Amino acid sequence: MGCFPRYSMVVHRLARMSFELEQLREAAEKYTYHDAGTHGVWPRLVWEQRSESPVARLDNAVEFLGKWKALRFKGGGAAFRRICTNWLRKNLTDLQRLQGRVLYSLAPEDFQCILDISSSFRDCGAPPTTYGKALHFFLPETVMLWDQAIVRNTYKLHSDPGSFVSYQRFGWKLLHHVTRDKPVSVLRQLERDHAKAVSYFEPITMILDHLAFSPKLAARAVAALGGPSKALSHDLSV
Repeated sequence: MGCFPRYSMVVHRLARMSFELEQLREAAEKYTYHDAGTHGVWPRLVWEQRSESPVARLDNAVEFLGKWKALRFKGGGAAFRRICTNWLRKNLTDLQRLQGRVLYSLAPEDFQCILDISSSFRDCGAPPTTYGKALHFFLPETVMLWDQAIVRNTYKLHSDPGSFVSYQRFGWKLLHHVTRDKPVSVLRQLERDHAKAVSYFEPITMILDHLAFSPKLAARAVAALGGPSKALSHDLSV
């Protein structure tokens, strides 16, 4: 009989460290910034125009990044416009190939492509938070947001493109984990339920982003995937 309390403690500890679809839903519900001015521009600048040519969206990219505090470097919007024009010239084909692709369905070669275009963005002169948010702007269904204050600090990530892609892979792994015994349609239902709650649509990439604002839930997600070395591995093949 004496073993039962210890067994109950183990079960309780395992339950606390598990992460399922309901925890992802909980993270979305806890996120409190949907009414903020920055989020007010997201549907108009990002989602509603996501199918247009990236080149045609450059003005909106500057506006979005300015409002989302991603142009705080020397030269600001003017510098970003030069950087992005150069980057688009080099990477437009790959960017268009990824347009409309959902994170859940990406293959290893797609993550390699994201690594290549994010590395190119850095090499063209964009700081980490700038290229991380810009890539989400151009690929909102494919890429999660990336900034220093929330994402990189929460998950103890470096600011290089390799870490950026490992974070995208973390999102991919988590989506496959929470749907391992469920149809993928549950993710679409979560998006629809979330849209009703916040009055505008956000794809699963944004819901995953909200997880970073709940450190305890984020830690549970990392633990459920086997700890940081597995959850945030730079290996694109696993």
